[in-house]
Amino acid sequence: MENKATFSHSSNVLQPNLSVYLDLLRYFAALMVYLFHAGHFSHYRLPLFGTYGGLGVAVFFVLSGFVIAFSSTGKRRDIVDYFIARFARLWSVALPAILLTLVLDTVGQWLALSAYAPMQPYPAYKWIAASGITALFLNEIWFLDIWLGTNGPFWSLSYEFWYYAIFATLIYFRGWQRVAMAGLVMCIAGPGIIIAFPVWLLGVGLFHLLRKHVSADRTRLGLGALLVSIVCLTLYVMMGGSKIFTALPIAYPLVNLKSWGINFWPQSYVVGFLIALNIYGFARMQRVFRSPSEPTVRLVRTMAETSFGLYLFHYPLMYFCKAILAVAQVPQGTFYVLAIYIAPFVAATWLSLKCEPLKFVLSRILKTLFKRDKAQSAHGKDVPIVPDYPMAAPLATNDHERRLDI
Repeated sequence: MENKATFSHSSNVLQPNLSVYLDLLRYFAALMVYLFHAGHFSHYRLPLFGTYGGLGVAVFFVLSGFVIAFSSTGKRRDIVDYFIARFARLWSVALPAILLTLVLDTVGQWLALSAYAPMQPYPAYKWIAASGITALFLNEIWFLDIWLGTNGPFWSLSYEFWYYAIFATLIYFRGWQRVAMAGLVMCIAGPGIIIAFPVWLLGVGLFHLLRKHVSADRTRLGLGALLVSIVCLTLYVMMGGSKIFTALPIAYPLVNLKSWGINFWPQSYVVGFLIALNIYGFARMQRVFRSPSEPTVRLVRTMAETSFGLYLFHYPLMYFCKAILAVAQVPQGTFYVLAIYIAPFVAATWLSLKCEPLKFVLSRILKTLFKRDKAQSAHGKDVPIVPDYPMAAPLATNDHERRLDI
């Protein structure tokens, strides 16, 4: 049977090839962040791919905006349903990551405190405060820059959550209420989060651009956009684009506002645009490719489902691996580098797969608490709830797959 994307009746943007492509982007973005941090811990960076972890975060933001815009086309009855899905997906990995960080940091610092220098063990009250603030995604608002133990990557979840919240006010409110609620949410989030919001909005704009011209034949335009984006991104990496953009006079106001809680990479605007251009190009020329086979879809989907956990689990796992190597008195060398690159990756991937079903459990619990029935489609049929994830959602690619329900 021919593969079909299952999505909202109001949009025909997401075709099988684009679905798989977005999942691949999502996974390789997480892998890029992982390799960047593995290079830091092992003191051996892989060429190109191990150099720009920040580029992977920009990919996440654009993908997230695209998927949330896609999901807003009639899938949620109201703002309560929207936030049930948000929290179910975020907490399904964030809560295990908080617990994992607490356990590994405590045990690892007991085994080899020197491996965590200059960080010192948290007292109980600090663990409780940091865990609560992080679980509520308040860790990066305004002047806060709270790390949960060693888990630095948690910062982007706070950004993502507040982008979801702002988007909800724009979708579920009208008139002066929309303006007031959006302004209130932005005031709570603070300038450090808002200044990167345009990168996320690139994904939203991309979806609506593709949706507006969904039936147009733009194969040549797509090929051109795809090639330009690939060439520019390659040059950006090879020429050290982040240093170049940071040195430009226009970047100065953005990189010197840390007193306002702003710690932003101005080049993320450029990278975000190139990622959006890349997706646009592929979407316009995807008709020239054959639809992916079922084994390919399953493999890519499984890889993509591990990306959220790979992103949130790997940092405390790398620190813990470093502590184990210190106890074993393994010096810097080939084995040390391989251990840092491989062991946390395997552990994070396994944990990600184990945590995946938790989103359904949390969704049921939250719907029970808020007395919510199954979401109804525009035709009155039940639409199974598949909560989303912060970086990008698992995208269905045929009629037998679960519907994208974010």
